[in-house]
Amino acid sequence: MTADELAARLIAADPAEQIELLAKYQSSLNLDLAYVLKSLFYDTRIADPASARRASDALTGLATFTKNPEITALANWIAGIAALEIDGQIEPALAQLNAAEQRFLEMHKPHDAALTSISKLRALAMLGRYDEALECGAQARDVLVAQGDLLAAGKIEHNLGNIYFRRDRYHEAEKLYRAARARFAAVDDQNQLVLIDTSLAMTLINQHRFRDAEALCRQALARAEATGQVIAQAAIECDLGCLALLQGRYHQSLDLLEKSRRRYAALGLAHESAIADLELANAYLELNLAPEAEALYSKTIPVFAKLGMQAEQAHALAANARAHLLLGQFKEAATSLAEARALYVLEGNLVGEAMVNFAEAQIDFARGDFARCEARALKAELPLTRVGARERALLARWLRGEACRAQNREADAREIFNAILSDAGIQGLPQIAQRCYTSLGFLEENHHEFLNAEAAFKHAVELIEDLRALLPSDEFRTAFVSDKLIPYIKLVELCLRDENRLAEAIDYVERSRSRSLADMLSGAVQLKTKARDPFEAGMLVQLETLREELNWLYRQINRPPETDPEQHAKNIAALYETVHERETRMLEIMRHIQQRGDDRLIRVEPFDLAKLQRQLERETAIIEYFSINDELLAFIITGDAIHLARNLGSERAITSMVERLRFQINSLRYGAARMQNHLSQLAVRARHYLASLYDALLRPFIENLVAQRLVVVPHRALHYVPFHALYDGEHYVIERREICYAPSANVLSHCLNAPQRNFQKALLFGVADEQAPQVLDEAVALEPLFAEAKIFLGEAATLAALNEQAADAEVLHLACHGQFRSDNPLFSSLKLSDGYLTARDAYQLNLQCGLVTLSACETGMNAIAPGDELLGLTRGFFSAGAPTLLLTLWTVDDAATAELMKIFYGRLLAGNAPAAALRFAQCEMLKRAPHPFFWSPFVLMGRW
Repeated sequence: MTADELAARLIAADPAEQIELLAKYQSSLNLDLAYVLKSLFYDTRIADPASARRASDALTGLATFTKNPEITALANWIAGIAALEIDGQIEPALAQLNAAEQRFLEMHKPHDAALTSISKLRALAMLGRYDEALECGAQARDVLVAQGDLLAAGKIEHNLGNIYFRRDRYHEAEKLYRAARARFAAVDDQNQLVLIDTSLAMTLINQHRFRDAEALCRQALARAEATGQVIAQAAIECDLGCLALLQGRYHQSLDLLEKSRRRYAALGLAHESAIADLELANAYLELNLAPEAEALYSKTIPVFAKLGMQAEQAHALAANARAHLLLGQFKEAATSLAEARALYVLEGNLVGEAMVNFAEAQIDFARGDFARCEARALKAELPLTRVGARERALLARWLRGEACRAQNREADAREIFNAILSDAGIQGLPQIAQRCYTSLGFLEENHHEFLNAEAAFKHAVELIEDLRALLPSDEFRTAFVSDKLIPYIKLVELCLRDENRLAEAIDYVERSRSRSLADMLSGAVQLKTKARDPFEAGMLVQLETLREELNWLYRQINRPPETDPEQHAKNIAALYETVHERETRMLEIMRHIQQRGDDRLIRVEPFDLAKLQRQLERETAIIEYFSINDELLAFIITGDAIHLARNLGSERAITSMVERLRFQINSLRYGAARMQNHLSQLAVRARHYLASLYDALLRPFIENLVAQRLVVVPHRALHYVPFHALYDGEHYVIERREICYAPSANVLSHCLNAPQRNFQKALLFGVADEQAPQVLDEAVALEPLFAEAKIFLGEAATLAALNEQAADAEVLHLACHGQFRSDNPLFSSLKLSDGYLTARDAYQLNLQCGLVTLSACETGMNAIAPGDELLGLTRGFFSAGAPTLLLTLWTVDDAATAELMKIFYGRLLAGNAPAAALRFAQCEMLKRAPHPFFWSPFVLMGRW
């Protein structure tokens, strides 16, 4: 058997079979076979790491059988490379490489000994032993050049460049990379040209030479694809993702980083996967997904620590401190920064220390210590500027400018911001320019230069809009704008200086409110989850498994209490911990699928106020609330006019009042029967707060309104207010006006644009449990009212039945137990017979109906994210296509709900519109059960 044939069989074999083959063919075990295995390792280590690992193992086995010194040296060498490149085990790799070098020197083979330094340099660098690495590399290069081995000398120079790069000494790294590239080009080694171009591109990226960097990356990627270098493709995609992030091309960054992450995961490269996760965490942090970024940093930090990768560990620690800072966790941030600084000092990395100084300056600013912030920001800026890290240097300079502004040194601040704008424009850094325009807007406003202030804030808004326009998912868009609402608010404030600019003011209000939900309704963000490749198909299988596990866990949580209360509490706590872990994993998978975007994303049409006004009937007025500097105000929009009501009160005071009202309402949530003797007294208390809220929120302008239908667009805490139940001292609002609700005027316009449906074809679901025992009777009572109805009760009311039947219904009525999850609002759910329909699950429904009724507890409760983004079942069903939702603001009474629903649907099918039918039903129930708890939890959202 030839050496080539035996080597092929050894690589195809498992470890036990390799030993048998080596024992069987001992006469063929020689140096030729060793060099064939070495060549096969090099041929496969990039495209097929598993085969390369088997080649290394076979070579180690060959050395054991033969005891040949040269074969043993070769086995040490290849085992060291395998440990480094495939396993990420750096200390073991270095031990093997040192052993190989020593054996080659003992055999008087200085050229081979020098060749081992190519990988040895990388291992030493990853361990932070830079001085030793530089000395070792210089000696090895001299030997290789003397031997005329230009290729190997280039590899040494490449790795020496990597050492300088790891220490953020980009100019020195670039010189070495270019020297190495010249050698690789001279010998026309396409594989090495791919690798050196990738490294050179990253150096250029960090010097903000973006155009040259991207050209190199694209060239390297084409070569890597042509030569089948899968690992190199993953590295280049990661580099391109980092470049796109710096330039504010977030959708491309997320797409490329996700591609890179998947390649590394498929190859099973733990250390490279950790680096991909690190870069993805950086993208999340830039987009304000601080909890998600923190989770990824926390995942990678111990990996880097275990592998001895100090530079990467320090980077992750410093970045994680910024995530902690966004989360308001100052103590954790300070701890991470201290650990990062210690590692950077060991690394001798002045740029890394500068980034620690920058993060500490951010903490100083957040604590109001502006003088210290300024000093630290300057200390960070200088070394960053010196090495050409312009984006980070400009961020440090911007923070210094903000510190000057906070200390009323406005001339210094203005000079800094204008200089940054010039640099940011040249460098193509819109995310930094946006910050500066906002800061300049404040300076101009403070000097009463209102036109200049408005121009600055408008520039900021335009950049924000451009940056968010192509973000690939609802989650990313919602998070991105969460800290960028100030310029919108300031533009509203500036417009309100002129009573003739109310329409402009409303436009900016709408551009700051429920934008991500409006994007979903416009089709700009796709919500349906479909696999685009086998990798995603596997992800969807994982999602389905997790969903099944969660349904089982939810059922366990909602089982009747055990006899031992203490043990029951422990069991429930353990179940919730498991639920949290499964839900977090589901969110991670969905995020990974969604961030694989494309360039076919749709830009959203601007909000058209004039069109909405044309859609309003004469008897309809929109009341849109907003706040500026704690002042609550309301825009009143009718078909032919816009009015403004100012000084409705302090938002803080009204929020406190809302909380006290909710406390009164919730006193009945655990059962009204036991409070029966106190209902009158409780109703008086509730009316007290309802009257106080009426005086603040409606009385200042409602008597001047001719419109009998009011569409309320709440703001922040006002989303929890039952406006229809506010009390004027004699009557509830619902007794005199028709009330419905909308998350924003823009969302309302989308709902009004939806096709009109009849209400004759119903899909009714009823699932009773201990908390809602009468819902079956409710669903059964409704069935005869409809011309055509499909009813699914008890065990028949499954998730599959809902998914199959929902698209054909004109009315969808779900009577079951509902749960609002304040801790994880998009996992708020409805309990069907075989599982729980969450808000995220609702996205996947294909609704063509005119009305969805969620006759369950708290179905209209939402977490209110910045920008009035409603996170809960409301979001799920609007996004699924429902133009009108009938929801609840609190826990409902079973019997009262069944009666109200019967009255409501009777009026609806007699020809009333949904809002009119609901008003009639609530007025009827008010006569029978006067406490607002019974008749007012239901609200109508969307089209009336």
